[in-house]
Amino acid sequence: PSLQNEIGLRILENKVYKHWFSSLPFDIWTSFISQHSCLAKGHPEDHFDSLEGAGGKRRFVELLPTDSPCIPFDSEGTSNGTSDGQPTSSKCQTAIPKELYLATSDLSAFAGVGVFHKVSKRLSKAGVSDAFLLAMGVRTTISIDFLFLHLDTLRWNTNPKPLIKYLIDADLSNTDLQKLRCTKYLPAENDETHVYAPAEIYLKKDGLDIFPFIRFLQWDSNSGMPKAHRDFLIKLGIKEDPPLALIMNFLVGESEKNEDVRDEKVHRAALNFVTDRLGPQAIYEKEFSRYRSAKILPCIRQNLETGVVVNEMQSPAACYYNPSALVMGFSTLDPQLDTEHIATRMKCNKDPSCQVLVKRLLQLVDISKAKVDFFERKGGDDAERQQLVDKILTLFEAAFLYLASRTSEFDKRAMSSLSKKAFIPKSSRQSIVFYLPSQVFFKKESSSAETMSDHDSLTETLFQQIKYNTFLSLAGVKAEPSLHEIFLLMIEKPDEVLDSLGEEKYKMLLRRIATNPPFNKITEQIRGCPFLLGYLVIDEELEVANQNQGNEGGQKAQYVLARAEDIFIVDNSFLRRQFPMLVAPMEQSLEDFYNKIGSQYVSEVVKKDFEVQGRTYQDTALTKSFASRIRERRPLLLSPTNSSRPLAANAAKVLDEQYLEIVEAENIQAKYSFERQSKHLKVTCCSKRRNRQKTTIYITTNPDWFDIGSAIGALILQRCQLEDALLLSQLLESPLETLRYRGFPVDRILRPVSKPQPPAPPPQPAPVPQPATQPPHPEATSSTSNRPGQHPGNKGGDGFETILQQMFPSCPLDAIRGLLGPNPTKEKARQVADLLASESPPDGDAMKTQNGTKKNDPGNTLPSQQNIEEDGSANDGSPCINEPNNDSIVGNKKGKGKKKSSGFMSKMLKGLPHGVGSGGKRITQNHTQNFSSGADSTTPSSPQGDASAQQSLEAMLNNAVQSSRSVDNAGVRAPETLVNHLPQGFERGSDGCEIIPAQNIHAFKGPHGDYKSRNGIKVFSGASTAPAFLSQNFNAVEQFSVVIQHLATVYKLNLRTVAIYYEPLGNTIAFNSNRALYFNLRFFCALHQNRVDSTCYSYWYMVFAHELAHNLVTGHNKEHGSFTESIAALFLPDFMKLLSLPDFVNSR
Repeated sequence: PSLQNEIGLRILENKVYKHWFSSLPFDIWTSFISQHSCLAKGHPEDHFDSLEGAGGKRRFVELLPTDSPCIPFDSEGTSNGTSDGQPTSSKCQTAIPKELYLATSDLSAFAGVGVFHKVSKRLSKAGVSDAFLLAMGVRTTISIDFLFLHLDTLRWNTNPKPLIKYLIDADLSNTDLQKLRCTKYLPAENDETHVYAPAEIYLKKDGLDIFPFIRFLQWDSNSGMPKAHRDFLIKLGIKEDPPLALIMNFLVGESEKNEDVRDEKVHRAALNFVTDRLGPQAIYEKEFSRYRSAKILPCIRQNLETGVVVNEMQSPAACYYNPSALVMGFSTLDPQLDTEHIATRMKCNKDPSCQVLVKRLLQLVDISKAKVDFFERKGGDDAERQQLVDKILTLFEAAFLYLASRTSEFDKRAMSSLSKKAFIPKSSRQSIVFYLPSQVFFKKESSSAETMSDHDSLTETLFQQIKYNTFLSLAGVKAEPSLHEIFLLMIEKPDEVLDSLGEEKYKMLLRRIATNPPFNKITEQIRGCPFLLGYLVIDEELEVANQNQGNEGGQKAQYVLARAEDIFIVDNSFLRRQFPMLVAPMEQSLEDFYNKIGSQYVSEVVKKDFEVQGRTYQDTALTKSFASRIRERRPLLLSPTNSSRPLAANAAKVLDEQYLEIVEAENIQAKYSFERQSKHLKVTCCSKRRNRQKTTIYITTNPDWFDIGSAIGALILQRCQLEDALLLSQLLESPLETLRYRGFPVDRILRPVSKPQPPAPPPQPAPVPQPATQPPHPEATSSTSNRPGQHPGNKGGDGFETILQQMFPSCPLDAIRGLLGPNPTKEKARQVADLLASESPPDGDAMKTQNGTKKNDPGNTLPSQQNIEEDGSANDGSPCINEPNNDSIVGNKKGKGKKKSSGFMSKMLKGLPHGVGSGGKRITQNHTQNFSSGADSTTPSSPQGDASAQQSLEAMLNNAVQSSRSVDNAGVRAPETLVNHLPQGFERGSDGCEIIPAQNIHAFKGPHGDYKSRNGIKVFSGASTAPAFLSQNFNAVEQFSVVIQHLATVYKLNLRTVAIYYEPLGNTIAFNSNRALYFNLRFFCALHQNRVDSTCYSYWYMVFAHELAHNLVTGHNKEHGSFTESIAALFLPDFMKLLSLPDFVNSR
C-alpha cells in the first residue's frame, strides 16, 4: 500500500497520447523496490510475493537481496525448530533465506542436534510459493556440511531410514559420497554400541545368516526396504554378498575340524551358498578357480587295503562325481549331496582321466602283491589265504568292469604302458599271479566238453582264461591264442605244457605245428629247446608186445622231452633196434618236422663198416652170375621211377661193369656204431670203394637179396632206406615176367647188349612264334623256346640224359633232351622214362638181334617219338614233336597197324578213360582198348596187377602234386599264348586253337605290410582297379585264405606254393604258373563269400585238382582230364575228413 501511495494509481485513459509514454525498465523498477523499507527493513506489511512473467520473475529474483534477513519465520512456540506448534506471539522474526527451511521440511531426524528455523506458514497462506522461497535460497533440509560435522553424534540405532531418505534427496557431490562411504555412521543389527561404515555391513539377505562374521544393517523389517534405498545403500558400499575369500576361509576352517566337532549343517549350507553363486555370469565364478585345490567337499573313498569306505574332505580338483570310480580307490562326492549340481558348478571331473586310471590300475597291482607278500610273511591258514585271493579277484573284477565303461576314451598311448605289464590277476595254487595281456585269453561262454574243439581244449588247458571284457580286449587280451603263441609257450615252458596236456594232446599240438610251422626261420633257440617228444619205446613195438603178452592195457610208451639233435628219425627199424636211442613219433609229418629242426635219420647217425673175413675169390660161378644179373638189370636199377630218393651223381658209372668188381668172400661182418656203442652182425653182401673209379661188391655163398639191395642202394642212392633196399632186392631177385606184370619197364632189359645205330631224328615242328624275353606262361611251367637240339648245358640235365640213354640206347639223345626240356627235375625224368617205356616203335624202327633177325617181342621196341603229344602233355612245357603222317599215328579203323601199350604210364592210366575223341595230329587210344601191361588185349589182368598199377598211379600223382613250387614274390607277367592242335571236342574258334589268357599281377602290400594274408598266403593284384578293391575288401581275402589253407592241407601243399590274386578282367578262375597255384578272389566273392560251406570247399577242391593236373599236363586234353579225376579221387578221403572236422564246422 505504501508503494501504491507513492507511485499512484493513475491510468492514461486517452490512448491518443500513449506514444508520449514509455515503459519503465525492469531493472530501474527492481532497484527502486529493493530499497523500499518493506524489503530493506523486513516490514511484512510492505511485502508482496508475485510478479507476472517467467523472465521477469527470474530477473527479479536475481536482483533480490538474498543475503538480507528478508524471510520471516516463526520462533515462538516451536519445539526444537519443528513446525508443528503454533506461534504464541504475534511477533515475527526474519532471517537470511539460506538459514531457513521450508515449512514442509521433515527435520525430525536431526532433533537434539541444533535449532532449525522454518519459514513462517503465513507466507504460504499469503500465496508465497515454495518455489519462490527455494529461489531465494531457503533450504529443504540441513546442509551436508552440518551433517558431516555432527555425523558421529547422531543416533540411528533403531531406524536409519530417515537419514537414508535425507541423503537420497540431498544434492551430494562425489566428495560427499566418498565421505559417506568412509565414515562410520550406520547401525548394525543386534549391536547398539557401535556404528559402522557402509563397507563393514551387509544388507539383509537369505542364506547369509549362517555366517557368524556377517553384520547386517539395522532396518525396520516390517516396512521393508524400497528399491531406491537399497540402490543408494549399495552405491555407498553396503554389500549384498560377502567376498569369496571370507566364505572360503570359513569353509576351509569348518572342513579341517574333526567330524565330531564340525557342524555338518552349517558346512553344507555354506557349501550350497557358494555353489549357487558359481556358474556362467555368477559373482564367484572367476574367483573360484583359485580355490579348486581347497579341501571343502565331503567325499567317500574305499580303502584299497582294507576295503572299508571312509569319509573325507577333498578338493574339487581331486574328487569325482561318478560313484563307479569308488571301486578303484578314487574319492567321489558324498551321495547325500546334490553331487551333479555341485560337481557341475565347481567343475569336478566325472571320472579320472585315462592316464590316471592306468596309473591307479598298476598301483592296485603293487598293493595286491604287497598284501600277498605280507600274508606270506605273517602266515595264515588256507581259509584266510582263500579269502585274500577272493578279495583281490573281486576288486579287480569290479575295476575291469568300470574300466570297460570307459573303453571308448582310451587311446593307444594310454594303453601302450599296459601291454608290457602283468596286471591281470588269476588264482594259481591258492595264490594270486599276475599275467600279461598276451598270456590270458577270453573264455568261450557256450563251450562244453562235447562241443569244445581241439584248439579250445588246448587254450583252456595251457592258458589262463578270463571273462570277456572290452577294456581287456583293448589292452591286448585275445579270444584265442594263435599257433605262434602256443608254440612260444612250448619253447618257454615245455615241461609245464606237457604236464598240462598229456602225451596225446601234446603230440596233437606237434602235428599242428608240423603242418603249419608258426615261424619263418629256425632259430638257435628252437634248435636248442627240449620241446620235442622223444620215445624210448615206440607205439608199434608196444602194440606187438601187448598182443604177444595178451595184455589189453599194455605197456605205456616211454617218452621224454628233448632237443631235436638228441632225437632220431627211424628210417631203418633194424638199426634202431640195435641201440637204445630217443626216436621221433613214426608219423610222416612229424618226422619231416623233426628233420627240419635238426633231427637226423637213424641211418645217418649209425655208422656202418664192413670187414671181409677169410679168403676171397674172383670169377666164380656166383660172381659171374651176379655180375650178369646186375648188367642185365642195371637200367632198371637206375630208373628214377623206382625210388623217391634222389640218385647219386655217379650212380650210372658205379654200376658200369668197367668200374664194378664182384668178389666172393667166405664171411662178412658188419660193424654198426652209434655214439660210443657198437655191434657186430653177420651179413651176406657189402660194398667197398677201392678208389674214386673202382667199386667192389663182396658176396657170400647163398647171399640174402635184401643185403644185396642194401649194398647197391648205398652206392646209387643219396640215402638208402629199408623200402629202397627192399625194392632193389625185388628188382634183382624177381623174374622179369613178374616185374613186367607189376608194371616195371622191363622190356628195355630184354634188348641185346649190342647197340645198333640210332634212327634219324624226326622232322622238327614249326615253333610257335614268341618274344625272346617271354617269361613262362601260366599253366606252362618252363619256357617253350627250348626245342630238340637246342638244350641248355645243364649238369643235372646231362645226368638224367645219360641215365635215360643207357636205359633206352635206341632213343636219340636229342629226342631225350627235347623231352626233358631245360632244367629237368627227377620227377620230369621219371615221367619221360615212363613215356619212353610205354610205347612200341614203328615197324620200320624195330631192333635187330645179334644174328640179324628181327625180334618180334613188342617189349624190345623203342617208343616212337611220334607218340609224344604235341600239346605238351609230357608236362613242363616239353617240346612238341610232329608226326610224319596221320597213318603212322592214328590206328586204322579196321584194326590194321594198331599198337598195344605196354608201359608203366599205360598201366597207371588203366581204368581212367576220358571221353575225348582223336583229332588233329594227336595220338589217341581207341575207347575199346584196355590199358594193359604189354600183354595181348585178350590176356586177363589179375587183381594184384590192378592194385599194383593203382598204387603206382597214386605214387606218381603224389609226386606230381608235391612238385609244386613256391609262388614268385614279384608276381606273374605272361602274354596271351596260342596252343595249337587241341583234341577233337575241345576246339575253340574256327582254327581249333586254345588261347591261354595273359596274366600280369603284382604283389599287394595289404594291411599287414608283408604282402600276405594273416595266415601267410601271398596276395597279388591285377588290373589298375584291383588294389583299391583289395584294400576295401581285405576281409574277403582273409576268408578266402582260410579256405585255401584248409585245401592246401588236404593236398599236403606248403602255403608257399599257393597265392590269392584279384583280377576283375577276363574269366580266369585260377592258373598254374611254374607249378605255383594262383586263385582269383573275384570268383570267391561272387560265389561263396556270404556262405563258406561244404559247397564252397567242394568247388575250390576241384579247382585245386584241375590246376595240380597241370603239373603233369600243360594243355586241356584227355590226359589232363584223366589226371584231374585221379588227383581228386586220390585226395578225396582227406577232403572228407576235413569236412567232418569240428574246426571246419566252426569256421563255417
